Amino acid sequence: MLRYLRVRYRQHARRVRRFVLVNLLHANDPPHRLAMGCAIGMFIAFTPTIGVQMMLTVFLAWLLRANKVVGVPFVWISNPATFVPMYYSCYVVGCWMLGWHAIDRAWWTGLAHPPAGWLAGITFYWSRLGQVATPLWLGCVVIGVLLAYPTYYVVYQFVRSYRLRRWGQLMPPSANK
Repeated sequence: MLRYLRVRYRQHARRVRRFVLVNLLHANDPPHRLAMGCAIGMFIAFTPTIGVQMMLTVFLAWLLRANKVVGVPFVWISNPATFVPMYYSCYVVGCWMLGWHAIDRAWWTGLAHPPAGWLAGITFYWSRLGQVATPLWLGCVVIGVLLAYPTYYVVYQFVRSYRLRRWGQLMPPSANK
């Protein structure tokens, strides 16, 4: 009886593993699609789009025909514990590229005293937002691209070498039929 249960457990575990690897993770995708999904996830992780990063990753992966699932964990790099140092470094890079100075104490004190009037207040705050958002987005795009390229290369080489070592071919045996 115990032997029978062990055999049934192994069969069930194999079916679950195959379902997860093939149907959920699409591990039978070509190495390019898997690596592109990871690179898209890395790029989106460095954009200041917290809250919609996973949806953006899936949408861009769909648009570029990459794997939609493998990029999502890369988005989790930007979380409440890491986004301040990540985005501050992106902001500093953006300021350096634009030749601007980072915000200082005078910027914060000027923010506390907006001009009177509705339209003047909106214009004032909009210009202050631009002083932060422009270098932040520029730095985020630059750093995201600079990290997405090596991510693509490393994941592509890893998947390729794993598959060649494991099966002697780039596509899994079940996907070649």
